[in-house]
Amino acid sequence: MDFRPHFKTHQSAAIGQWFIAQGIKKCCVSSVGMASYFASNHWKDITIAIPVNILEIAEINTLAKNIQLSLTVDSLETCVFLSSHLQFSVDLYIEIDTSYSRSGVAYHHTQQINEILELINQSPLMHFIGFLSHSGNTYDVDQAEEIAKIFELSKERMLTLKNKYSTQYPQLIISMGDTPSASFAQNFEGVDEWRPGNFVFYDLMQLQKGVCQNQEIALKLSCPVIGIYPERGEFVIYGGAVHLSKESIEYKNQKVFGLLVTHNNRELDHGFPVHRLSQEHGIITAAKSFLKTLKIGDLVEIVPVHSCLTADLHSHYLCEDGVVLEKWKEC
Repeated sequence: MDFRPHFKTHQSAAIGQWFIAQGIKKCCVSSVGMASYFASNHWKDITIAIPVNILEIAEINTLAKNIQLSLTVDSLETCVFLSSHLQFSVDLYIEIDTSYSRSGVAYHHTQQINEILELINQSPLMHFIGFLSHSGNTYDVDQAEEIAKIFELSKERMLTLKNKYSTQYPQLIISMGDTPSASFAQNFEGVDEWRPGNFVFYDLMQLQKGVCQNQEIALKLSCPVIGIYPERGEFVIYGGAVHLSKESIEYKNQKVFGLLVTHNNRELDHGFPVHRLSQEHGIITAAKSFLKTLKIGDLVEIVPVHSCLTADLHSHYLCEDGVVLEKWKEC
């Protein structure tokens, strides 16, 4: 099984170099801009794993001229547009919706798949390479058994398509990938390509599902303390929705946007949640004994609910050894 990590999580050429050092030569991204960024940083085999945005055809043609570019389609209209506007060769995945209901052709709509394939085959610049799916609904459940069941169902539906079309397209592959399934699935037989992304950092959501342990979470948001309110049992950080995103989970019967990392042992303190956000403010409940140790200007670390969204909101990473890692930031 080939490994094509999804770089939408870290979006950093410097972190991408860590993968190159391990022999990884292909990656996956979630936008044309991100693909251009990594193409300019030594990546020559890139999949854009989101249905083609036809308004970016000029940028797509520039990429296709310079790298091995794979695009994702799920509609006849997009294929018609590409057939008349592509200037260079591209590989095409047909995205399949196995049960997530986000994007993709429904797995049982083989007539639509056939029509898309017919259009692809008519173009000398479009080359069908396989079926792509994302079991994002594994994020909606918390038990390992439920995650594994979702993966198995998705894999079964993808393999059914592979078997149906492999005689006509003997080289076709199926491409799947999500971090929870990577941890709990037992059998990847038949899957040709795997595309997880969140595993590079993990986060509070993955911790809650049992996908990772505290010490495996690699991303934290460093926030200044800007207000302390002992009478409320709260303090306020400069770290709001524009820094953490408004992604939340239900934790101990309340909505949580992040959890505080304690100063002493760097472990998560499960009693100190970010329980309320505005644009710039994050409000954290804390024990009065802890509030007495704080002062204005202190930096505290928050583990985000969803590392992909939090990372996307910032321009760089500060490593614990003081090294700054730059990343792509869409203008």
